[in-house]
Amino acid sequence: MYRRILLTLDGSAMAEQALAVAVNHAKKFQSELYLLRVVGPLIKSYRTGMATMSAIEKAEEQLRVIAEDYLEGIAKELREENMDVNIATRIGIPYKEIILFSDQNKIDLIVMCTRGESGFTRWMLGSNTDYVIRGSNVPVLAVPAIDAQMENK
Repeated sequence: MYRRILLTLDGSAMAEQALAVAVNHAKKFQSELYLLRVVGPLIKSYRTGMATMSAIEKAEEQLRVIAEDYLEGIAKELREENMDVNIATRIGIPYKEIILFSDQNKIDLIVMCTRGESGFTRWMLGSNTDYVIRGSNVPVLAVPAIDAQMENK
């Protein structure tokens, strides 16, 4: 049913809670699993000088390399289980890059972890998961995050 599954990760333990769900689906449907990490852009101002712009671009590239190393570590473990895993990093607005990546790579299912925001905070800030659900052309599986602090109570 799902040939290509996209799992979005941001480097946090909370986002990694969706990993098991994505892996289970990928194994069940014998799907390719894509791991994507989007690095938010650093602030660039039209008043920033060229030297500073160069430094910002170098910093973004370093963050992208760190993100790629992070994903490669996860992918390596999954490949040892004979899974078909691809990794990708992008720099940009997370929800926009997730939707774009999904469209460009003919993804059939997007798996994301929710952040557990609710009420006023969610209304004011929105969430990447919400934006992806509303903007995606494919199903989005939103995995609820379990807050470790709440679990210990």
